[in-house]
Amino acid sequence: MSASTSWKDPLTSAGFTGDLVTPPDADYDSALVRFAKNAQKKAGLVAFVKSPQDVSLVIKYATANNIPLVIRGGGHSTYGTSSTDGGIVIDLSRHLTSVRIDEAKRIGYVGGGANWAAVDAEAIKYGLATVGGTVNHTGVGGLSLGGGYGWLTGEHGLTIDNLVQVTIVTSDGSILTVNETTNSDLFWGIRGGGSNFGCVTEFVYRLHPQRSHVFAGPLIFPVPRIAEVAAATEEWYSNASDKEGLMLITTNKGPMGGPALLVIVFFNGEEDEGKQRFKGLFDLGPVMSLASTIPYENLNALQNDNVKYNQNYHLTGSTRASLPPDVAKTVFDKLLETANSPSEADLQMVLIWEYHILKRLASVSPDATAFPMRVQRPLTVMLVTWTGDDSQLTADAKKRLDVIKAFSDEALGPAFEEKGGKTELDTGYSNTEIGNPKSEHVARAIFGPNYPRLQQLKKKYDPDMVFKAWYPIVPATTA
Repeated sequence: MSASTSWKDPLTSAGFTGDLVTPPDADYDSALVRFAKNAQKKAGLVAFVKSPQDVSLVIKYATANNIPLVIRGGGHSTYGTSSTDGGIVIDLSRHLTSVRIDEAKRIGYVGGGANWAAVDAEAIKYGLATVGGTVNHTGVGGLSLGGGYGWLTGEHGLTIDNLVQVTIVTSDGSILTVNETTNSDLFWGIRGGGSNFGCVTEFVYRLHPQRSHVFAGPLIFPVPRIAEVAAATEEWYSNASDKEGLMLITTNKGPMGGPALLVIVFFNGEEDEGKQRFKGLFDLGPVMSLASTIPYENLNALQNDNVKYNQNYHLTGSTRASLPPDVAKTVFDKLLETANSPSEADLQMVLIWEYHILKRLASVSPDATAFPMRVQRPLTVMLVTWTGDDSQLTADAKKRLDVIKAFSDEALGPAFEEKGGKTELDTGYSNTEIGNPKSEHVARAIFGPNYPRLQQLKKKYDPDMVFKAWYPIVPATTA
């Protein structure tokens, strides 16, 4: 009997009610599957928990026996922060996936292992919605605890700005209700501080009235028109309302197999008005328009086919002050050069210039939550996917992604300087996995001016750093 197999009996005897999966079990391989295939690791035990009490038992057992511990919600980390070599995974995705809507109070109660597809589908039945992930097979947990940008950010801010309560199990096994009045210090910390303080088994969200259908979809343009498309996009953005959003997407390998340029538009209203709002882009004459009136619950599925689960991925990102047309072209050219240089793998690189409306986000004080980046800096997301499991191919893909990020950041530097330069609030967005999410040094940068306060919370709720898989906060050493 392996050591990990022997972990089952003590947990079962202690009252664990979920499923305990170890290497000999038939469902072991499927229990390891993640969004990023390259991030999968051979866990010693996967604990599919059914309750906060189950989570508490696993935490107490793991800490008593010095067993590494990670949490899996949606499993979207490309760095493997929800996987472990030989340790224990607390997996919320099998049983803690319920979504319950209180229509009268406009509140949603969501299991820690649910994904955004489930939230969107259930809430819209009542004419309600909240800010969710723009790829709806993303889990609620990582997005919510890291900040949470979405199509509704213009109207309602970040996901954390719509979080009213969580149930969390901390490093000593305590099961806590956390909100503005109960354990309010921890409520501050989990809104942006990620999984540093425990395992959240339930999220409670504020919901908002939402129309049943919206105008959204991709406009496809000839690749050589990238500068014109960028110029039209920036012009639109300067006057956009809170009900709008856009993603300008470039890739070396689109649906037809070659380079592609597309813009996904979104308007939370009628189609005729939506087309008028994006008139500058429509006037350029896209070669194809697939933007139309769609059910709201389909909005966050628009990108799903391009980011399928269980493929090889590396992810990174940055922020920007603006996107000058010449920079858009230069960066696209560099992406094509980098992605198309010789490789033994079938490799695709994607760069997404996100245009969420950020006035409401920036209206919140940077010290109101642990999330400090309360500035109107649009996100840029960079992704590479490739075939083959060889470690050299994985390293090569990561190197290419790093080249694009460095090139893009340098090219966008002058635009920052024109607007006064970066400040201490230009920390970057943790959920785009900037730098190394396992690095404490990077954590200091991500949390910026809020890091010392987070260190105090870490000292209080997780002094032994049980939870250290994602931008680990080092506990304060002084009172």
